[in-house]
Amino acid sequence: MTGDLACILTDDLKLPADQLTDDASLDHAGFDSLAVVELSVLLTDRYGIDITDSDIKNAATLGQLDLLITSKRTGR
Repeated sequence: MTGDLACILTDDLKLPADQLTDDASLDHAGFDSLAVVELSVLLTDRYGIDITDSDIKNAATLGQLDLLITSKRTGR
């Protein structure tokens, strides 16, 4: 997982750092419905990328979420 995503999850969403591994599910990492919405808004504000709540929920792991964010940022 990239440092950017880890910082957003710990600093902005206040998720526990010890739960944030590439293979952790969103539930295991501490995501709830509010965290999903907040992450979507943060990504739009900070990076100008459009990632929907559904896109985030469909990521099986934090590693997959990170790949999704990276691909949206790079346009690939």
